[in-house]
Amino acid sequence: MSTASSTVLEPDWFTRPTCVVAADLIGKVLCRQLTDSDGQQKTLRMRISETEAYIGQDDPACHSHAGTRTARTEIMYEQGGVFYVYLTYGVHHMLNLISGSVESPESVLIRAGFLTDDSDRLIEEQQLSPDKQFTHPKQFAGPGKLTKRLQIDRDLYGKPVSPTSDVWIEDDGCQPPVSLRPRIGIDYAGDAKDWLLRYIWTDHPSLSKN
Repeated sequence: MSTASSTVLEPDWFTRPTCVVAADLIGKVLCRQLTDSDGQQKTLRMRISETEAYIGQDDPACHSHAGTRTARTEIMYEQGGVFYVYLTYGVHHMLNLISGSVESPESVLIRAGFLTDDSDRLIEEQQLSPDKQFTHPKQFAGPGKLTKRLQIDRDLYGKPVSPTSDVWIEDDGCQPPVSLRPRIGIDYAGDAKDWLLRYIWTDHPSLSKN
């Protein structure tokens, strides 16, 4: 599952402080194993360029704000290293990685990335126009776009961040420049909408927003 120059991150890597995890994920490679239309196993490899941290019960933008504990958010109270996938606006799946310690309901949203040069390619995708092929820098620019392209849905909910889940993260030593920005789409969150908890690969063309 990993090469000599790339290491699979173990679930306990995500038990560190959420903001540290969110920053350190920039440059890491999100791997998705799929079955292509010809029946062959393929691994899509998307390098992460944008994340957002959601830091628990005192964060008005977080699903666990003020102790809101529901069947949907129960997974947030698990120890870091599992997936939290939910549907927004009834359309887009959001890919979150639970972070921190048990009973500390925090997570990191994966917002954008780009296909690595050594990624496998899907047969049907390669037949599309160049601007729609996955090698185009904007094809994974947004959390709903990337889950659609990587065929990620709520079936991943609660599974470990591990090759056993067919979705995992690798570290190949890439350490890009990282900048901080306010999070996106949380105008309802009062002052928290201005918190600098969005981590971006500085000036990268794959970002959902600079």
